[in-house]
Amino acid sequence: MFRNFTYVLLAAVALVAGVMLYQLSSSSAEPKLALVYPQPRALADFNLTDQHGETVNRERLYGKWTLAFVGYTYCPDICPLTLAKLAGLQPELAKLVEQPLNVWFVSVDPKRDTIAQLNSYVSYFEQANVLGMTAGHDQLFPFVRQLGLMYALSSTTEEDYLVDHSASVVLINPQGQLVAMFKPPMQPGELPVIDAEQLLADFPLVLAKLNAS
Repeated sequence: MFRNFTYVLLAAVALVAGVMLYQLSSSSAEPKLALVYPQPRALADFNLTDQHGETVNRERLYGKWTLAFVGYTYCPDICPLTLAKLAGLQPELAKLVEQPLNVWFVSVDPKRDTIAQLNSYVSYFEQANVLGMTAGHDQLFPFVRQLGLMYALSSTTEEDYLVDHSASVVLINPQGQLVAMFKPPMQPGELPVIDAEQLLADFPLVLAKLNAS
């Protein structure tokens, strides 16, 4: 009888150890293409204008999660692909958080991206949670820099110019703090565009790390 009790006890210990090991491995899983900041980064106030002509400032971030990236509507590849992927992922990502989740497309080409142009571009995706916005460079430069992103304008006088910009997507929490960055895979000869499947896989891991910190 004592031997049977010992077997049961050992089995119970093994089961508990297995559960603890699984929980430990799950909680320590690292996102593959996402960087989670050790401490949330507070954003200074900013003043942009959205596709509806309404002011966008820091208060618009409160109470919701926000995925933001920079680009421009005349971008031939990275921007439309990124926006299409984020718009498509939004319903699935929104299920993973309690608060609403929005997507911000920040145009860094205010010369061509008028309010009407932005509205036409963003409305194509038929996604109410996707918002386009822009501003003068006096507002854009510091705001984009705060996000840990960048852009650079060409000095050409041609109308059909390109704008260099980051391809990463940042995550802002409901307190208006920058907490993570999702990076595109960098493959020779391929566009640096966010991998939708990898972002969907990394997102809950990012949330777990944020909850554990």
